[in-house]
Amino acid sequence: MQVSVEELGGLERRLVVQVPSAKVEQEIESRLQSLSRKVKLDGFRPGKVPLKVVKRMYGPQVRQEVLGDMVEKSFQEAVSERKLRPASGPHIEPRQVVEGQDLEYVATFEVVPEIEVGGFESIAVERPTASVTDADVDAMLETLRKQRTNWVPVERPAQSGDRVTITFEGKIDGADFPGNKGDDVPVIIGAGGMLKDFEDGMLGMTTGEAKTLDVAFPADYHGAEVAGKVAQFTVRASAVAEPNLPTVDEEFAKAFGVEDGGVDALRQTLKENMERELAQGVKAAVKRQVMEGLLSANPIDLPKVLVSEEIDRLAQQAGFPAASGEAEEAAKIKNSIFETEARRRVALGLLISRLVAAHDIKLDSVRVLDHVRAMAATYQEPDEVVQWYLKNPQALEGVRALALEDTVVEWLLERAQVTEQPSSFDAVMRPGKSPAAV
Repeated sequence: MQVSVEELGGLERRLVVQVPSAKVEQEIESRLQSLSRKVKLDGFRPGKVPLKVVKRMYGPQVRQEVLGDMVEKSFQEAVSERKLRPASGPHIEPRQVVEGQDLEYVATFEVVPEIEVGGFESIAVERPTASVTDADVDAMLETLRKQRTNWVPVERPAQSGDRVTITFEGKIDGADFPGNKGDDVPVIIGAGGMLKDFEDGMLGMTTGEAKTLDVAFPADYHGAEVAGKVAQFTVRASAVAEPNLPTVDEEFAKAFGVEDGGVDALRQTLKENMERELAQGVKAAVKRQVMEGLLSANPIDLPKVLVSEEIDRLAQQAGFPAASGEAEEAAKIKNSIFETEARRRVALGLLISRLVAAHDIKLDSVRVLDHVRAMAATYQEPDEVVQWYLKNPQALEGVRALALEDTVVEWLLERAQVTEQPSSFDAVMRPGKSPAAV
């Protein structure tokens, strides 16, 4: 077998492979002989069908099967011989498949980059230190109260904190734009669900009133078609209501499953839950910094095919509509949304995989079980959830991947520059704010 390798730039490679015709014909002959001993044809006893009859009837089919198998087998041998690691399956282009002549084909593919992971000491991590205070529990109770708000209609001008139900339509230079209309939309003034200009413009509105608002979209607004522009919205209020929050008492506690102990028991339950959330939040913050540090210290080329596959996976998980044949415009939108995160995930996957292999990092089975138990603890029947994971290899494999990441993070933390950073429950749990809607 003859093999030549050509670098096409970046991680792309082209293999030209020749398989001797004698090897191909020998395999075809062997399969036909084996078939002649098994095939059943009218007029012949089992195993006595003449080889020339078998060749006439099955020869072309067997040849195609052998050629396919030969390409697959020779490709694996070729990449092994040349010490190449394909990132995915190759694109095969036959060059010569004529009977009696050598089989020749071209295989084009991307390879996994050669990686030497380092720079661990340059990774800087600020570990948040925080605790759940009485004020944090008070704030959580207030959040729970707001979740059970009873909205009472009022006959007065709307003020901050009121819920105004509106119908609106916006125009930019007299033209529509995505998301410019809404019917019977409830908006809580001051809650940040809409742009500030929009909510401020609703102050003082009364039931049945209509008005026009000038709303400026920020330059960094997520909708590029309206970013930095000013829209004129026609808004009509169909209802104004003020919030009536429930009293925190024994009945309130029972509404959240606390049957005994009243408000004190509810506060204790909330504190315990918040402490678990805080621990997870600190862990996530540290992990995020470690991974970003690992990426910064180890820039690598990424196989385009892996990035593309990850974009498709993220789009599917997000429920992004799949276009028939992937129309060009739809593909551009999909790439613009998911490419950055896809590249990050692919890079981390390659780096972690290399790190684990190079430093012989082992996954402790106890850690996997601890992960399963921690996930199960959030359910009403944790023991049943644990058993479900243990009996489902595919689900357990996902937990193993998470546990391996945690093992790698701990390994890196032992070598990184870690400092303690005083923080709070709120700062850890809400490191950033979501952008307002239209």
